Amino acid sequence: MEKEFLLTLKLLTLLDSEYRWFTLAEIEKQIGVSDKTIRKIIDETKQELPPSIHIEISRGKGVILHYEKRNVAIGEVISSLYRQRTFYRLLDLLFAEGGRYSLEELADKLYMSASSLKKLIIRLNNHELKPYHLRIAYSMPEVKGSEINIRYFYLKLYYDAYEFSGWPFPGMDQAQIHEYITTVESENDIVYFLNAKRSLSFLAAIVITRVLQDKHADVPRGQYDWESSMLHSSVTALARTLEHRYSIHLPLDEIRFLQAMFSLSQYNYYDDAKIRTMVSMEKTNLVQIQEEKYQIVNHFLMLALAAYPAIDRTDRFIWEIGEFFEKLRLENALPDMTAISTSSLTEYVQRECRPLYQGVQACMQKWAQRYPAILYNDYHLTKLTLLISSSLRYKSKKAFLLIGEEFSIRHYVATLIKNEIGDELIINTSIMEGLTDEIIQKHGIDFVISTFPVKLTTVPVVIISTIPTKRDLDNIRQELI
Repeated sequence: MEKEFLLTLKLLTLLDSEYRWFTLAEIEKQIGVSDKTIRKIIDETKQELPPSIHIEISRGKGVILHYEKRNVAIGEVISSLYRQRTFYRLLDLLFAEGGRYSLEELADKLYMSASSLKKLIIRLNNHELKPYHLRIAYSMPEVKGSEINIRYFYLKLYYDAYEFSGWPFPGMDQAQIHEYITTVESENDIVYFLNAKRSLSFLAAIVITRVLQDKHADVPRGQYDWESSMLHSSVTALARTLEHRYSIHLPLDEIRFLQAMFSLSQYNYYDDAKIRTMVSMEKTNLVQIQEEKYQIVNHFLMLALAAYPAIDRTDRFIWEIGEFFEKLRLENALPDMTAISTSSLTEYVQRECRPLYQGVQACMQKWAQRYPAILYNDYHLTKLTLLISSSLRYKSKKAFLLIGEEFSIRHYVATLIKNEIGDELIINTSIMEGLTDEIIQKHGIDFVISTFPVKLTTVPVVIISTIPTKRDLDNIRQELI
């Protein structure tokens, strides 16, 4: 992605986070560029924004983004800007006509010099395409690499460019493809999330285009039981429909690729009763320990419950863990995709849920000693961390807050901690007649929160700053688990 566009994206995202004036110093710190560069980005971005959106810059105040939130989504504006970039126009052209033109002919189509195009290709190879293990050839430019990775890359490219509206596949009927996916939903009593359904329609169009170009996915033979999967018959029927409509042939590997992508997309079930039945069946199936797929789930549950006794062991939680490992096994049937799958939340989870993330990581490392052939990455650790975090049920505990400041400060900090932690924590700030293990036991204190070291042997002591930091709050939460 062009450096200038990345800076524009960061600027618009920051300005859209709050409706207020942002000082240039704030923006400089967040984006990591100089005051002069920020002004240049603003001037250039102003020229590309629609009339309904306006960036105002004022001496002494800073920068503010004006628009009516009821009628405009800033993400749609960003998608529009994305489609105007040279890198996007090049990749879009290569998707439809890659390998047909020389470097010079392609440069003419993009209204740029051959040397500039070559520089752009080098940058794309070293940055945007590298995480997908892809590259663009120079002599007859074309995206090269694993077919599954190419499809996954283009799915993300087109979704980013047309996330809210539009259709980048001329000659294909979006409404009809959408209807085919609706048939899959109705046959299985499921409903795909709106963004997932839109993404699947893009995927179907990408598969059709690539097959028409005689480019086929290769799904390695493995132990995954494709036929027993819930969506097998529906996706097979969908493939036959696509074959008939677009005069193509979809071999077994193509059908399995479609099945994997449809199964991995996010959906809900229409019928609550069906969910309850499936949850109950999953819990019953877990006792079938002779089957490896249930051994896989059981082994992780054993490790997770040992690490986090506060997990609420509901049937729903057990079912969700089973679903996670079923999808992990499915992704491993497409090893190319397992290597490149990512989550936009990984950085946030690693930062904001660090102790829990590290604990889940430790559990998976132990689990992997028994199942080394099943690969996972940060994307899967992120999903597991969020799943376990939402299932933790903290035991209500009582803490004594010990701060060597006046009462108003103690009261403020106690309120701050309560607001951050919630009702699971009862904080006592009253002055005691000395702080000994006997007094702590007398008042039923489970642990002490203090701004300085305290010698106690019966309960833990959490040391915090006068105004607790995020790390301090995480350490307090750990005492509730």
